[in-house]
Amino acid sequence: MFYDKLSDRHELRLLQTADAPELFALTNLNRTHLRQWLPWLDSIAEVANTHNFIESALEQFTDRQGLVAAICDNRRIVGAIGFNRIDRHNRVGYIGYWLARSHQGHGIMTASCQSLIKYAFKIRHLNRLVITCATENERSRAIPLRLGFTHEGVAREAEWLYDRFVDHDVYALLRQEWRSQDADKLEKS
Repeated sequence: MFYDKLSDRHELRLLQTADAPELFALTNLNRTHLRQWLPWLDSIAEVANTHNFIESALEQFTDRQGLVAAICDNRRIVGAIGFNRIDRHNRVGYIGYWLARSHQGHGIMTASCQSLIKYAFKIRHLNRLVITCATENERSRAIPLRLGFTHEGVAREAEWLYDRFVDHDVYALLRQEWRSQDADKLEKS
């Protein structure tokens, strides 16, 4: 099981199939906002699509190939975060995330990413984490930079986004870099 209390109000918890109606409603409410950067919205047309996604994510979690967590504010789902994929052989995790427009700008996603990073390195023993996001998605790009990821370059035309290709900035954080960040924080306290 995966669970982390981020603050008095916020928590991450493994998505469950019973969450499908709530997650679908949140997706639907934020569809226009999310459509700017996420290519999968057309495939989520009804609650059953969200239910199938969660079932698939739970299978990946069981097989140690992924993880999708609900980001909750006072137990209400306000977004999702997880490993889109885990390459166990090379110990690499690929992080993806989204947050309802109404909850952006409050540090919730940064805290959620910090939790996932800690889980990846301490529990899953991964060595490398990767975040890719559209070059023009400034809010999403700010998160890996804030968390000490290194910008490794641009993957040109990396994703088809409804009517055009978009470039992706590629960011990575290595386990040893994360340990150094932790050591620096302890020295300063």
